[in-house]
Amino acid sequence: MTGSVSAQGPCTTNSNGQCDFTYQGPDLPGADVITAFADTDGDGTQDAGEPTGAAAKIWVLPVTTPLCEIIITDGGWIIANNGDKANFGGNAKSSESGATSGQQQYRDRGPAQPMRVQSINVLAIVCDGTSQASIYGQATIDGSGSFFYRIKVKDVAEPGAGQDTYWIILETGYNSGEHTLGGGNVQIHRG
Repeated sequence: MTGSVSAQGPCTTNSNGQCDFTYQGPDLPGADVITAFADTDGDGTQDAGEPTGAAAKIWVLPVTTPLCEIIITDGGWIIANNGDKANFGGNAKSSESGATSGQQQYRDRGPAQPMRVQSINVLAIVCDGTSQASIYGQATIDGSGSFFYRIKVKDVAEPGAGQDTYWIILETGYNSGEHTLGGGNVQIHRG
């Protein structure tokens, strides 16, 4: 597998010449190219004359959960995986028909990876009960471009600081990691 996910491994065929190879999909929309070959001599590399095939997998946004609202209080902050302090805030909600709206911002204060992320849109919202949610969309970084993002939050208890969690992944490969809030609050409402 190459593309949004990189994976490899063997798969032994059954009597019909078929096998199943599973792998974890990406956190963001994307595409993978899947290439397989029959390693008839068992040396782990594709040699001339060994049958091969290719396929593609397109990863799309998940279906939005109707009537979900996420409020991330301004002043929220975490210490990201890179050791930087990061601030964030925003809101996102979906209508009964699944239409989404909202805005998100995230700022890694450096020094490892300083950046400002400002949402262009909210494309999908997925609520898992009333304690976990993910927000998918596109954002600018430092005022330019259009990059997919995913924000995953947990609403553990009130007040959120020291209990709720925040995590952002960007198409660029930036990954804050999932961390407990040092400040701020996450609230998730359904219905």
